[in-house]
Amino acid sequence: MKHLFLILIFCILGGACSDPYNNDVFKEADKMPAANLLESNSEHYSSWVELLYHTGLFNTLNLDKEYTCFVPDNDAMAEFMTKRNISSISEINQEEGVNLVRYHLIADNKYTTSDFSDGMFPDSTASGDYLSLDIREGGFDAMYINNEARIKSFNIKATNAVIHTLDAVLTPVNGTIMDNLSSDFSLMKSFIELTGYDTILSSLFNMGAKSRYTLFAISNSIFQINNITDVHSLATYLGESNDNYKDPNNKVNSYIAYHIANAAYSYSVLNADIDNSKSKNIPMYAKNSLISCSLVDDEFYLNYDKSNNTGISVIEKNINCKNGVIHVIDNLMEIMIPSAATVKWDMSDYPEVATLCSKYQLANQSSTYIEEIGLYTPASYKSSNSSYSYYLANKNEVAYKCVNYDCLYLSLKKYGWIEMETPMIVAGKYKISLAHYNYAAKDKSGKWSVIIDGDYVGVQVNTVGLSTSKSTYETVDIGEIEFLESTSHTVRFLAGDDIASYLDCLIFQPIK
Repeated sequence: MKHLFLILIFCILGGACSDPYNNDVFKEADKMPAANLLESNSEHYSSWVELLYHTGLFNTLNLDKEYTCFVPDNDAMAEFMTKRNISSISEINQEEGVNLVRYHLIADNKYTTSDFSDGMFPDSTASGDYLSLDIREGGFDAMYINNEARIKSFNIKATNAVIHTLDAVLTPVNGTIMDNLSSDFSLMKSFIELTGYDTILSSLFNMGAKSRYTLFAISNSIFQINNITDVHSLATYLGESNDNYKDPNNKVNSYIAYHIANAAYSYSVLNADIDNSKSKNIPMYAKNSLISCSLVDDEFYLNYDKSNNTGISVIEKNINCKNGVIHVIDNLMEIMIPSAATVKWDMSDYPEVATLCSKYQLANQSSTYIEEIGLYTPASYKSSNSSYSYYLANKNEVAYKCVNYDCLYLSLKKYGWIEMETPMIVAGKYKISLAHYNYAAKDKSGKWSVIIDGDYVGVQVNTVGLSTSKSTYETVDIGEIEFLESTSHTVRFLAGDDIASYLDCLIFQPIK
């Protein structure tokens, strides 16, 4: 991917770009890489092929790599040029053309319809943006990219790529979350600025890693229905007299932070792992705060209140931005502590880990990725030594079943330990389980004890050798615990022997 970015940047800076990969492409007569396959179907793709030549990227798509190509057909390109009031591909500005090709291309993976799900693709495009897939009523005839272009044909297989044909040219994402708040959201935008959260929602990078946030946006009309026309009326509504709105303890500040998540949650992710009897909670930017995601009669709600049968609906979803996603909600979302729900705490899900790992949480990797993050002592972890790594499984191994396809590889030796903070967990009693990748071994080993807030929980468990012949993904019970308040907690994993282990997530399941 880095090599691809370098050549694309070279093309932009170099003006008319000769194709540097002219001598490095597939040469075998029986192989048809992506660009050649498109060129051989000129009746459908001649305009896009012309754009590839115009930008000098034709043979980039012929490299011995893996690609997913979303390609507008000739009709789509003709409509695009009509809207731009141009008559030929050569009139497209070269920098714009390069960005257009990059925006329609995902490198290093082949996504077929078997990989499709409603929401964002896990990998960014070659332009560094994320595409969303919207599956509407009608199945394969109603799949849309970015709610803009319908996929007309699927899974056209080239030697090095999978091609999907679009009925429209995608409009590249421009701007951050703040940039994409239109005049209909001017009140929300001003509240974000007054509380200081415009800094993060305008940023493209956080500690060197790509910024990814979710904003649940409220329109001016919703605020005005509730007699909120400026920050003073919002403060009055919330019962706040202090006008230091950048103070995290200020109610206005907390209220705006309650609408921001420190991750990009697509609509499909919000809906994942819930049903009409099971909800889940998502941590928000405000300290010790959660929103709940529920299905009620198959309708999705945020913070559903069973006592009066009301909740917050998403009325516009998956507005893609350079640094995350916006969902528009239909009412004011009051801060609340939701009911206890199962928490799957991914122990590698921290911004510092994302900063250190170039392939952080990427799906469908063809090879395993390991980064020795312990050498950099990320702030989220305290440890007795630095012998721990980030492990991203490839799509063909058992460890790919891990949450976000990754886990921590710990080789801390006997009595070694690693410690970290959980997200907020609602007060209540929980059964605790440990999910891990168990590799086959003759003897049971990889012993770990779990210590929460200074107290041992349950029993020591084995994470290696649960099978002598076949590696597996396992979930083992640790014990039970009761939390008396809704807050985050300190968890320490203590090694009971010298054997390395692959720990994925700690699961807190409410006991009713």
